[in-house]
Amino acid sequence: MQEVAERKLAEAHSRYQALQDTIADTSPASEAYQRLMKESAALLPLSEGYQQLQRLQKEAQGLAELASGEGDSELAALAEEELAGLQQQVRAAAAGTAGDSELAALAEEELAGLQQQVAELRESLLLALLPPDSSEDANVVLELRASVGGEWVVGFAEDLLDMYRSFAGEQGWRFEVLESKSGDSGGIKSATALISGPGAFGQLRWESGVHRVTMVPSNSQGKMQTGTTVVIALPEASEVEVSIADTDLRIETCRASGKGGQHVNTTDSAVRVVHLPTGIAVSCQNERSQGQNRSQALRVLRAKLYEMELQKHAREQSAQRKAAAGNANTNERIRSYNYQDGRVVDHRVGLNINIDVPRFMEGGRLGEVIAAVKLAHQQQLLQEMLAEG
Repeated sequence: MQEVAERKLAEAHSRYQALQDTIADTSPASEAYQRLMKESAALLPLSEGYQQLQRLQKEAQGLAELASGEGDSELAALAEEELAGLQQQVRAAAAGTAGDSELAALAEEELAGLQQQVAELRESLLLALLPPDSSEDANVVLELRASVGGEWVVGFAEDLLDMYRSFAGEQGWRFEVLESKSGDSGGIKSATALISGPGAFGQLRWESGVHRVTMVPSNSQGKMQTGTTVVIALPEASEVEVSIADTDLRIETCRASGKGGQHVNTTDSAVRVVHLPTGIAVSCQNERSQGQNRSQALRVLRAKLYEMELQKHAREQSAQRKAAAGNANTNERIRSYNYQDGRVVDHRVGLNINIDVPRFMEGGRLGEVIAAVKLAHQQQLLQEMLAEG
């Protein structure tokens, strides 16, 4: 498998070099030139990294030979030039002096460090070989729904929504609640939010799934209870990606309910859009006008239709390809929040964080969990790619 990896990196390096000649012979005013420049820019980090990897591997090979005592005067001279810190010891080795054992020990230590650098560099380069996902930079339509556990779970669902709001703020993203349904005693039964900003879907896509909470609710007479909230993250689709004919829509208006002030409660500003071919219905009432609510509802509808197409495509592929599409299975528990023990566990990667759960809900460590899950997914895709050759 390592041979396959090396071959793919070498191919990327060769392609980059070939592109430089092609670009030199192409008119800068042409569309082909812009396309070639874009491909070249994407391959540049791979080409530079591949060359660095080759240098490190040669250096590590030289040190391995030096550490095993197989080095000759020529090898010692090379090590003297490449490794300034070993100059005196290399000369001793070349001359066959008594410094051999000390030199070998130093070389072994240096070799271990170089081998670690080689491994880390190789992995980062191989991850860069993975096909780019065009939806990584898309905005996110985030849906939350209090599920199992009774009325108290609506409080946990609200905590999750606030966590995503805080995390979005830290990333510099815009966070808009499009629709929410409150519980009888507070909290939220369900909510839909639009999160806009570079890389939003690339990170929040890993939040799709069942979030389980274990705690002692205030009205449970001291009994430990378990509940769940389902989170679904969808990439917002553009009008180009999903075209919706007006004849396929039924648009209903009604008076908005809930908090929002006098204006919201006395005008027919709430909008419900039904996509007739699929039966998907989307409601929005958080804006002050019908036009704004209609626009927001259509954004959510496009995201749902786009996700439906992705799932249809995934079903046509093998189980591995479905995993590669990154579609979360919301029937599986992905993370547990234990308020009593002060612990958050992500079951996909076995990450266990001992922390007061309300502190975790502030969003500061969510990025750490998302990064671990994303890396594990990329490594899985990498293994599949290398296995295919």
